[in-house]
Amino acid sequence: MEDREIIELSLAYWRLKQWVDKVEVEKKRAAYSALRRIEAILSLHDVQLLSYDGQQYTIGLPVSVEETTEDLECDGAIIQRTLEPVIRQGQRILHYGIVRLTQGE
Repeated sequence: MEDREIIELSLAYWRLKQWVDKVEVEKKRAAYSALRRIEAILSLHDVQLLSYDGQQYTIGLPVSVEETTEDLECDGAIIQRTLEPVIRQGQRILHYGIVRLTQGE
């Protein structure tokens, strides 16, 4: 699989899983079965999807910060939500994540 294909499959998987986790539908079990199959394929290619929700933001994380109108200090900021995960294959970063920050305590 090419890097571009891995990134597209990984992002599609992640978005679908986020949606299935939140939605109340009768056929959730079938969706989770399909997600497990995709997860197995990604694992076969040594692909990991990394999310940093709730962690302290530090310079050097493989993420971009979402543009915001708030004036946040990066020192002490907390990652409120991962908008796109970091996609790593082995030790190689294929896709930098996108996160939304909130001011920490």
